[in-house]
Amino acid sequence: MTPPPRHILLVEDESAIATLIETALGASGFRVTLCTGVRAAEQALDHGTVDLAILDLTLPDGPPDLLVERLTGLSVPLIAISGDPARLARFTAGQTLEKPFRIRALLDRIKALLPPV
Repeated sequence: MTPPPRHILLVEDESAIATLIETALGASGFRVTLCTGVRAAEQALDHGTVDLAILDLTLPDGPPDLLVERLTGLSVPLIAISGDPARLARFTAGQTLEKPFRIRALLDRIKALLPPV
């Protein structure tokens, strides 16, 4: 019996980037829930669990600090993405990607953070 696909919460408001990441993750066998802001991501977490989150640090409805705290409290691995290196500086090395990044680099980070099935 095949295990269900890993579920990734993608929080990204730039549609071109979101579509690219969502397509690559889907092609790699992940189930993706795409949210364009903090509120939508909070609602997604209210309705189910995720195995990993990819979170843009600049979102239209405010800073994602409380969302980061919630994900941390739930022990959900997090990859923070941003075009601003200063915003990424507060995260652990290996849990960040500076925009622009290669999809292969993102997939490698996911593989490193998710335990084997």
